Amino acid sequence: MEIREFEYILSVIRNRSFSAAAAELHISQPALSKYVASLERRLGLKLLERTNKGLVPTYAGERCYACALEVSERMERWRAEMEGIAAMQKNRLRVGVIRNDRQYFLPQNIERFRERYPDIELNITQQLSKDIESGILNGRLDIGFVSEPSIPGSVDYRTLGKNYTLLAAPAAMGLAAEGAEKEQLPFPWIDIHLLDGAAFVLQDESCRFRSYIDDFFEHENFFPKIKMTTQSTVDALRFTELGVGPSLISDGYIHYLSLKEKVDIFCVGTPPATTNFGVIAKNLDALPKCAVDFIDIYMTDQTRS
Repeated sequence: MEIREFEYILSVIRNRSFSAAAAELHISQPALSKYVASLERRLGLKLLERTNKGLVPTYAGERCYACALEVSERMERWRAEMEGIAAMQKNRLRVGVIRNDRQYFLPQNIERFRERYPDIELNITQQLSKDIESGILNGRLDIGFVSEPSIPGSVDYRTLGKNYTLLAAPAAMGLAAEGAEKEQLPFPWIDIHLLDGAAFVLQDESCRFRSYIDDFFEHENFFPKIKMTTQSTVDALRFTELGVGPSLISDGYIHYLSLKEKVDIFCVGTPPATTNFGVIAKNLDALPKCAVDFIDIYMTDQTRS
């Protein structure tokens, strides 16, 4: 079968109508009907039944649809991958990043990358995680750095490490003495239940990290009082610095603290709460060397910190 034939059978079964499928495919209805009849003869199987509700696929038709859909999706991934490789062969690497301490290290990343690849045009954009995933899927980005994909399997994902989920509390709350030093934790640990009744500053639901916060609260059986919400973790941290209330952040945001003496930082959770972070692409195994090296540079600079 030719690729276009897969699209034909997909459209006919999806629309349950020859006329609607023909319009979608921009071919004549007689030509489409003739093709389906020819395919049925070649397979020796009935794929469609005519009913008063339109065309209904037989079991063979349903399986044909599933197989055709798989082929179509693979062809789309192949096309997108080839376009991505072609873009990078044009001496361009497009990278999406979220706003955290990995953004903080970007000037160092860029300088080291340009030393190694002076002829590559490096385009870096700061976006929300969902927009980075969308950019990978539609070919606007070559690689992206996110926590985890919103839909597992939608893109290639490789975990690069973990971030601790941290409690940032105004120093005026006097919680410093409650923190307990624990082996291998980067900050003192505190029982989140000591903040029962405290009014939190939390990210709103447009921020991916909010879903992790909600999962953390549920796991700890903790029901926070919410004083206000904001669209970003950086803004939540800023309000904590101003004494508005405690917030939860990823350790990737520590470098955005400008008034460190006004904020106490703690690890929280049993076990201590963490989230993954990693890199996404349409096909990580097919990335050119410049993209692979950028990922290594990106991670090396953070390890040094």
